[in-house]
Amino acid sequence: MDYQAYYRKVEDGNYQAYYDAVAVAEPRDPQATARTRDADGTIPGQARERMFNIAGEIQNTSREFGVPLPPLLEGCTVVDLCCGSGRDTYLAAQLVGPAGKVIGVEPNAVRMRIGEKYLEKEMKQFGYDVPNVEFREGCPEDLSFIPDGSVDVVISNCTFNESPDKARYIAEVRRILREGGEWYFTDVFADRRMQREISDNIDNVALRLGGAMYINDFRRIAQQLGFNDPRYLITNKTPVTEKESALFDGTSFATITCRLVNTPYTSDVCEDYGEFVTYKGGLPDFPDYFLFDKDIKFPVGKRCHVCNNVTSLVIPEFGGRYAAVFDYEGSRERHAGDTHGDHIIKAAPDFDGVVDEDDQPVRVSCC
Repeated sequence: MDYQAYYRKVEDGNYQAYYDAVAVAEPRDPQATARTRDADGTIPGQARERMFNIAGEIQNTSREFGVPLPPLLEGCTVVDLCCGSGRDTYLAAQLVGPAGKVIGVEPNAVRMRIGEKYLEKEMKQFGYDVPNVEFREGCPEDLSFIPDGSVDVVISNCTFNESPDKARYIAEVRRILREGGEWYFTDVFADRRMQREISDNIDNVALRLGGAMYINDFRRIAQQLGFNDPRYLITNKTPVTEKESALFDGTSFATITCRLVNTPYTSDVCEDYGEFVTYKGGLPDFPDYFLFDKDIKFPVGKRCHVCNNVTSLVIPEFGGRYAAVFDYEGSRERHAGDTHGDHIIKAAPDFDGVVDEDDQPVRVSCC
C-alpha cells in the first residue's frame, strides 16, 4: 500500500486553497473543536507561569487548551506550525529567551494578523529590546522560506491532522530541522485508517477528526521519511461529542504528544551497544525524572542501561538536545543486538526429535 498517497488530498501543490476551505468550514468559536484539555502534564509549568504575559485576545482565539513545548528551549530556534494567533508562539518566545528565535507559520491571514498586531506589545512585556518572533503566512507543506537544517525545534498543536499532504508536511519538518533537532507536537490520532469518503470530507476535517491519521500509518510514514523512532509521551482520550462519535462510528481517537528526533543515530528498534545514562536533573518541569515516553522515565541520579534511541538524545557529538542534563557512558563500537532480546533468534527452539543417523541433510517441512 502507498501510505503516503492515501493521506494526500492535494495533487497540484495548492495547499493554501485546501487550508482556506477548512477554515471556512470551521465553527466560529475557535475552541469548539479543541482536542486538548488543561490536564496533568498538558501545559508545562514554565509555560503556565508565562501565560499571563500574553494578550487576552490571543489567548481567546487560540484553538487549544494544552501547550506542547519541550524542555531546554533557551537559545533555540523554534518553528510553530499552523500557529494561529500565536499563543504558543509567544509562549515559546519567552522560553527561548532574547538569544533565541520563534517563527510562527500560519496559512490563515486573519488569524496571523491577530498575533502580529500584538508583537511590539508582547516584546515589551517580555522585556526584549529586539523582537525574537517572526510571523510568516504559509503552509507547513511548503516551508521553502526556511533554510535546510536551520531549526532546533518544530512544534504544532492539533493541526497536523488538517494537513492535505501528511508526507510532505513530515518531509518539510525533517528538512528544516538540524541534526539532533526535535519535532515535538500534540495531535489527534485514530485507531484505524479512515475511509476516504470520510477523510475527504472538508467538514469532517474541520472538526479536526476527519484528518486524523491511523497511528501505525503515522509511524510508517515518519520512518520512511527518516524519523526512525517516533515516541509518544502523553496520551489521552480525545474529547469527542456524541454527535461527532456518530459521524465516525466505531473509531477511537487519542490526543497524543509526540517526539521525533532528526538523527541518523536512531533505529526502528531499540539496539543495545552497552550504553548507560544518568539523568542529572535540572529541568524545572522534570525535577525528579526525565520523561522519555509514556512508558519510560529516568529517575534523577539513577544509572540506566539504555538503547541507542535514548542515547541519541544525549550524546553531544550526535547533536543531542539533552546532553546538558545527562551523564553518558559508552560507545557505539560494539553491537549487542536488540535491547529487549530478539524473540526470533534467542527464543528459537532446538530441533527436538530430529534424527539424522545417515549423515544426510535434515529436511524440515512447514507442514
